[in-house]
Amino acid sequence: QEISQEPLIPIPKELREIFVRTYRPTPLHRAYGLEKELGIEGENIKIFYKNESVSPTGSHKPNTALAQAYYSKKDGVNELITETGAGQWGSALSYGCNMFDIKCTVYMGS
Repeated sequence: QEISQEPLIPIPKELREIFVRTYRPTPLHRAYGLEKELGIEGENIKIFYKNESVSPTGSHKPNTALAQAYYSKKDGVNELITETGAGQWGSALSYGCNMFDIKCTVYMGS
C-alpha cells in the first residue's frame, strides 16, 4: 500500500459507485444504552457507533480491499496474492478482486 501525506485523496467515480452499490454508507446508530450507563443522557452529548458488520464480508476490511483491487486492475494486474489471519482480510480482498475480475489467491495459516 502507498502512503500519502495528502489530507484528501480523490476517490474515482467508478470506485465510489461500487461502494454505494454494494453496502455504503453503513448504518450509524445512537448508543442510548451506553449514554445512560455513563450517566450522560440528554441532548448535549451523544454517542454513536458505526455498524460495519453489514458489509458483504462482515467487517470494515472491504473499505481498503476494494480500492486496492481497483487500482491493481487499473495498473494491469490480473492476480493478487495475500495472506489472512482470521479470514476477514482474505474475504475482503477476494470480494474486491471479484468486483474487478482479478484472480485472487488467499493463504491462511493453521
